[in-house]
Amino acid sequence: MRTPTAARTVRLGCLALALSLASLSAHGQTALPGFELERFTFNPGSRETMTMGSGDLLDARRLKLSLAGHYAHRPLVFTIDDRDSGAVVASRVTAHLVAAYGVFDWLEVGLQLPVVAFQTGDDLTAQGIAPVASAGLGAPLLQGRVAFLRQDRQQPLDLGLTLGLTLPLGAAQALTKDPGLGLAFVPRLGAGYSFGPVRAGAELGAVLRGSAVLSPTSASISDEVGSQFTYGVVVATTRQLHQVRGELGLRGLVPFTRSGASAELLAGARVGLLEGEQLELFALAGPGFGATPGTPAFRAMVGVAWAPSFAEQAKPAASCVEGQPYALADCPDLDRDGDGVANGKDVCPERRGVAAKQGCPDTDSDGDGVMDLVDACPKVAGQSAFKGCPPPDEDGDGVLDPDDACPKEQGLVERKGCPVRDADADGIEDAADACPAEAGIAELKGCPERDTDGDGVMDRFDNCPKVAGDKANQGCPKKDKQLVVITKEKLVILQKVFFATGKSAVLPKSWPLLSQVAAVLNDHPELARVRVEGHTDDRGNHDRNVALSQERADAVKQFLVGKGVDAQRLVAKGFGPDQPADTNANEKGRENNRRVEFVVEP
Repeated sequence: MRTPTAARTVRLGCLALALSLASLSAHGQTALPGFELERFTFNPGSRETMTMGSGDLLDARRLKLSLAGHYAHRPLVFTIDDRDSGAVVASRVTAHLVAAYGVFDWLEVGLQLPVVAFQTGDDLTAQGIAPVASAGLGAPLLQGRVAFLRQDRQQPLDLGLTLGLTLPLGAAQALTKDPGLGLAFVPRLGAGYSFGPVRAGAELGAVLRGSAVLSPTSASISDEVGSQFTYGVVVATTRQLHQVRGELGLRGLVPFTRSGASAELLAGARVGLLEGEQLELFALAGPGFGATPGTPAFRAMVGVAWAPSFAEQAKPAASCVEGQPYALADCPDLDRDGDGVANGKDVCPERRGVAAKQGCPDTDSDGDGVMDLVDACPKVAGQSAFKGCPPPDEDGDGVLDPDDACPKEQGLVERKGCPVRDADADGIEDAADACPAEAGIAELKGCPERDTDGDGVMDRFDNCPKVAGDKANQGCPKKDKQLVVITKEKLVILQKVFFATGKSAVLPKSWPLLSQVAAVLNDHPELARVRVEGHTDDRGNHDRNVALSQERADAVKQFLVGKGVDAQRLVAKGFGPDQPADTNANEKGRENNRRVEFVVEP
């Protein structure tokens, strides 16, 4: 069994070869089915690129004639079991006559006429394969190209559609005629863009033709020739450098039939011999890759192109008057786009630009709203305030200087770029430290503990911080019995607050107690907020108990305010029976639950 083989092969299956060998003595060799072997076509106008259309068209009333000699090396090879058994076509020399004419600015027509001058192959008579004809007329290709967009008309790019048709004039014996009617329809869409001295282009298309299998009796068909999808990309120079222009293109095809894909890499150059590119020499060469019959191992060509301008011949001389029609090449000293750069030095002669960009418009490459000529960072998006560069981070703390409250000191993002400052190292930031130069405690907002009266009771727990007293009496003299104990969480009262039965009025016997609470609060401003809580037992209506506890808490608050305590430091809240301190199952527990508490809020 012979399997599908490498690129540029005639894949004759086992059965096909056997039949050929069996009939060799009686009938001679078997000729291959006729098909168009050539896979290369020119870009007839080749205004910008030679190997493929990139949306470029000749100018109106411009004719271009080209004559090229073309050599293809081993475009058709016969293999058996993936082994090269000889070339059906080992060498092929073709002459190409190519013509193109710009009918209008938007329409170009072209003709390509190939003639196989000479081709030869290895002797494959032992394999039953007859040699191909040594010469023959190729299939002419007629085409028309329509431009949808043109960059030289201040449009974003060149975009053109090419429609081609090959005529059935080739010779099947020379492998220059497609199967069936011999016609092929060739649509292609090309696009290109020139920037400065470089142009990039691409082309997508197809060749729609009849099909034929080169080894029809093979058990596994992999050499069917016919319609195919084509693609290509190209990069070329757009301005002559010492009359030389270069080009590099990749052309490829993917068959619609049972055959492998292939591609070619072609490098080329052209040299202008006359001003205005009226006469130029060109050359192309490169390798082929893949598995499509007709793709050579290597191809090379040289040629000459002549492009007279009928528009120039029709007028006696260029007028070179701004405001009147004229050709750019005729009037290099004028300034068509009025940007102060003469046509001869203007890379974008029909688009108003600036001298620093050789007559092309200034651009904003990074899209930051700052034009490249004034952008200190043209490839990195930035801000106009920083000349197009990103905002700096001078201290390297991750907070950009415009947002950094401390741009010269490394800090924290959550602090807007400022460092944590704690001059007295007490764990309390200076901004919140009431005594930033002295180590203190959080309960005193960063101030240190003090015993102002020297009685051994720290001020924050001393009911009489300015008068020396007894520790057992909360720092007050023994004669003034203290009923209030200051803790971190509460002002603990040693007596109950009594109210009129079922009412919120504070009974006179609780006035001394509450007066002492007010005195403690007035002497201790660090107790910034105290919650006066009212509580009841669970007897009676719940909602009424909650309301009564609220009324009593409000009454206590008003009493304290009347004793000089700032109302903003107090909040009254009635909880009713919802937060019992003891059981409600007996009278003693219920008595404990009917209470007022003073809770220090953080």
